[in-house]
Amino acid sequence: MTRLLTFCLLAAPLALAACGTPYQVVRMPDGKLRTPNATETGNYCAERGGRPRLLGIAPGNTEVLFECVKD
Repeated sequence: MTRLLTFCLLAAPLALAACGTPYQVVRMPDGKLRTPNATETGNYCAERGGRPRLLGIAPGNTEVLFECVKD
């Protein structure tokens, strides 16, 4: 019973933390943003009242570098 309670207490915060981040956007040290694909880029900026300006491919050619531009 104690193990089950411990598991539940540890798992709940992890589940809640994952629900709070709908986009996989990472702020780079130089201020640029990075996301896995262009679709997430557009959705992320639209929620903030802007549009994405694509800056290129992130290192490793697997992600998109961008910044949000206010309309």
